[in-house]
Amino acid sequence: MFLKKKIMLQRVQSLYMFLMFLLNIIIVISLDSDPTASLPDSYFGYFRPYVENYFFAEISAMIILINIFLFKKPSYQINILRFLSLTLVFGLINLFDERSLKISIIDPGLIYFLISFFLIFMSISSIKKDQAIISSSNRLR
Repeated sequence: MFLKKKIMLQRVQSLYMFLMFLLNIIIVISLDSDPTASLPDSYFGYFRPYVENYFFAEISAMIILINIFLFKKPSYQINILRFLSLTLVFGLINLFDERSLKISIIDPGLIYFLISFFLIFMSISSIKKDQAIISSSNRLR
C-alpha cells in the first residue's frame, strides 16, 4: 500500500511537462501575428522570427502534451524530451547568431530557453527516479 502511494507521488514529471506546455502556449499567445506592427526590440524581439516562421512553440507544445500521456512508456518520454532539448540547443544557437553577445544576453528569449532546459532536465531526472523505484520494486518480488 505504501509503495503504491509513493509511486503515484513520483509523477512530478507530468507537472514539469505541463509547465513547459503552458510556457509554450504563453509564448504563442504573447507574440502578435504581425511583426511589422510592433517594434523589433519589443518583447521577444530577436526571438520572434524563430518562433513565428517555424511554428516552434506550437509544435513543441503539442509534442509536450502528447508526451504527458505517454506515462506508461518512460523510455519514449525520455527520448522525446532529449529531442526537444536538441531543438532548443539549435534555437539557442540561432538566438546568439548574427549579433553581439551583449544584445543576446539581455534578450527575453534567453529566459525561455533557460526555463525550458531546466524543466526538461527536471522531467528527465524525475522519470529516471520513477524507473529506479519500479525496478527496485520488481527486484523485491
